[in-house]
Amino acid sequence: MTLSEIILITFVFNIVCGLFRVRQTKLKWKLLYIHLPIPLIACLRISSGISWKYIPLLVIVAVLGQMAGGKANKVMFPGTMPAIKPELEEEE
Repeated sequence: MTLSEIILITFVFNIVCGLFRVRQTKLKWKLLYIHLPIPLIACLRISSGISWKYIPLLVIVAVLGQMAGGKANKVMFPGTMPAIKPELEEEE
């Protein structure tokens, strides 16, 4: 697998994770979707024999994919945002 293919896979997978990330309200799920692609990217890079010198490039591509996924969510689902917990009403 070439570096270009790994970059493309990294970007697309992070777009999907970014779509799911912005819809979450709990921090633990947001962190999961941010860190979920890391093992995949690492396995692809190592199995392809690509040098560790390209890790910063892959991190930048992953961040751009997450951002693109967040923007795509706004385009695909305009006017909808993740559910916000309603404030507890005070009892009288």
